[in-house]
Amino acid sequence: MPAFAGMTSGCVMKSTSNDAAEIAALAREHGQDAIATLAEIMNQADGPPASRLSAAQALLDRGWGKSGLPAADDGEGRAAPARIERVIIDHLQNSGEGQCAHADD
Repeated sequence: MPAFAGMTSGCVMKSTSNDAAEIAALAREHGQDAIATLAEIMNQADGPPASRLSAAQALLDRGWGKSGLPAADDGEGRAAPARIERVIIDHLQNSGEGQCAHADD
C-alpha cells in the first residue's frame, strides 16, 4: 500500500479526540446539503433502485435510528419504549372462570 506524502510505508496514522471532534464539526457543516442530496436521489423515479433504496435507508437511519437500535425518542419528545410485554387475556375472565396469563409463563 502506498504511503502518504512524508510517511514511510510502516507508519500508522493516529487521530486524537481533537481530530475526531474537528472532523465531526466539518461534516456537520454539510449535513443539510447531504440530507437534501439523499432525498433527491431517493425521489428520482428513473434512478437506479439500489441507489434509491440506499438513500432512503440512510435517511431513515439518521431520522429514526438504525434498525435494531432504539431511537432516542419518537420525534415528538416521547421516549422509545423500554419494554414491550405481550399479555394473553382469557375472554372468560369477566365471568370469573378464566385467568390472565403472561406470555412468559
